[in-house]
Amino acid sequence: MDVLMPQLGETVAEGKISKWFVAAGDAVKPGDNLFEIETDKVSMEVPAIAAGVLAAIHVQAGEVAPVGAVVAIIQGKGETISLSKPPAPLIPAKAVVQDSQKMDSRLRGNERSAATAAAPHSTFQMEPFREVRSPERNYGPARLAGGTVVTPLARRLAGEAGIDLLNVKGSGPHGRIVAADIETAKTSARSVAPAAQTSAQIVLTADIAIGESVALCAAAPAIELTDVIIKAWAAALARVTPSEQSDVTLALGHSRAVIRDAARKSLTAISKARGAPAAPDDTQGASTAISMPGVSGITSVADVLQPPHVTMLSVASPRRAPVEAADGSVKFVSVMTVTLSCDHRVIDSARGAELLGAFKGFVERPVTMIV
Repeated sequence: MDVLMPQLGETVAEGKISKWFVAAGDAVKPGDNLFEIETDKVSMEVPAIAAGVLAAIHVQAGEVAPVGAVVAIIQGKGETISLSKPPAPLIPAKAVVQDSQKMDSRLRGNERSAATAAAPHSTFQMEPFREVRSPERNYGPARLAGGTVVTPLARRLAGEAGIDLLNVKGSGPHGRIVAADIETAKTSARSVAPAAQTSAQIVLTADIAIGESVALCAAAPAIELTDVIIKAWAAALARVTPSEQSDVTLALGHSRAVIRDAARKSLTAISKARGAPAAPDDTQGASTAISMPGVSGITSVADVLQPPHVTMLSVASPRRAPVEAADGSVKFVSVMTVTLSCDHRVIDSARGAELLGAFKGFVERPVTMIV
């Protein structure tokens, strides 16, 4: 790979290498500084953009080379290269015109005409954007809208990784964004991604007959169907996952509440706990939640599982639905559709189905969970 003399400005035609940081035969990798250049406007360090061995140096420290000249060669693994010094590139017309103007100010009469005629490249025209070879892909401006400067390697790494440079804090001089900052941003993105992941979940759905639970609530006006659902879900958790706590977060419409140790509470105690005002901190810590939209006519709902919850039970509105009786006839019963969302890293599909089955049994026959 040829290492070229970069162009540091539209009117800059050449650069002087003031220092080499590596020697011929040294191994280099992307981001390693190769040499330092000086122009009449700026000085900067030029990094390598490819890995390999610095096979040859064509322009030594203290020498001047035109923009686009091959100053060195990096030999990649398995690559065959020519070590002979390549010819100097053609000088862009813009730079030659400026040089000619300087020369004209020092020459007079016939000498000026002769010098102009002797300039071999004065009429050569190059495309403005092809004066210096550069990568085909554009990785963005060197200076961001806020004024932050970005090194070429950092721009390339950010473009390949899909990282927005506006979200990267530079650690270089004067806040410059360097390659190390892009690696830090990539590491942060990888660590945040698993915590933000909400799509990796198992979803199970079942229709549950609620006739006996509704009858129980009618016989005991102090309790509601919501209390039966909380108790049944806590009892199912205690049966299937006895090592886990049975604190339940309840999301009823826009209100939130936590019923602590719901599996051990009576239906009346659950009703009182559900009606008590909850402080903001009280809604934290429970590993399971029940979501009830509280709007009639919703036949099915599946809420998104949110950390720290590992299970989320979404309960739709009760409705009347036709079912087949034992004698083959059709009858209407009260049912509700429930959807269980599980974090697959904690509750697999078999354990989730067992949980939902236990809950269904307790709701359809509530006496089994209170005796």
